[in-house]
Amino acid sequence: MIKYLQFFLLCLIWGTTYAAIKIGSSSTPPMLGLAIRYGVALLLLFPVIKLTGRKIPFDKSSVKLYLVVGVFSMGLSYLCTYWAMSYIPSSLSSILWATFPLFTGILAHFMVSAKNLNFRRLTSIFLATIGVVLILSDQHLVFNAEILVGCFVVIIGVLMASYPNVYIKTYGKDSDPMVLTAMSLLVGGMIHLTGALVSGQFAVMSWTLRNIGAAAYLGIFGSATAFFIYYSLLRKIEVVKVSFVTFLTPIVASLVGVIFLHETITLKEIGGILLIFSGLFMYDFMKYYRYIGTYKIRRRTAA
Repeated sequence: MIKYLQFFLLCLIWGTTYAAIKIGSSSTPPMLGLAIRYGVALLLLFPVIKLTGRKIPFDKSSVKLYLVVGVFSMGLSYLCTYWAMSYIPSSLSSILWATFPLFTGILAHFMVSAKNLNFRRLTSIFLATIGVVLILSDQHLVFNAEILVGCFVVIIGVLMASYPNVYIKTYGKDSDPMVLTAMSLLVGGMIHLTGALVSGQFAVMSWTLRNIGAAAYLGIFGSATAFFIYYSLLRKIEVVKVSFVTFLTPIVASLVGVIFLHETITLKEIGGILLIFSGLFMYDFMKYYRYIGTYKIRRRTAA
């Protein structure tokens, strides 16, 4: 029961982070907002690492892993998303982020010899691409240059995050998830703090309770808590079940955007996300098929 509650909380937290980013994006410079978010998360993570007796390795391969994840994912990818959220709705950003597993699959094809793209997976990528094109073909996007550019920047951010994901699967399988999260957040936080200082973002920051609260929420829940729950679930339930977060997070984010931020979702956006979801399901169809078969065998054995 507890593991399913954790799954629900994970979908809820990651689904609300887009709205929290949107709330602070109007008066919080992106690099400063990320520096505050990561700083709050690190204030929680490092004490937990210390109390649980985890070791932080500093060998060459571990440091390279921290740098790859910290620079590409916590650094460049999140910067793209934060910057773009100043121009696009939170729901649209979450929908575009649903393509993350497909970008990861494409990069894995070139980086990992065992991850070849077959006809089914190529078809699924093509289907999801049509979904993205359908979303971007919406009239209110095509005739709004800022929104259109924002969408492309989000997609670049998704691509940036895909590389370290494949790198982790290739070179970081034995790394402690909490240590990796903390160290990569530290690298990303240093990048954003330096950028915020150099570009004078502290001077233009609006230090309101609304902005600080949004950054604190993203740090406590969106980073530290969400990653802790995610890695805990990977140890408790099947990876297939955890992967459904990819499908549910954009739905939660869209509902939150409509209800609390008064955003609108067009028919083309709905059609696009359905095509993206279809592509995601088709891409890992055999994984779901094997899981269903295993589940049926378990039920027959229990009976």
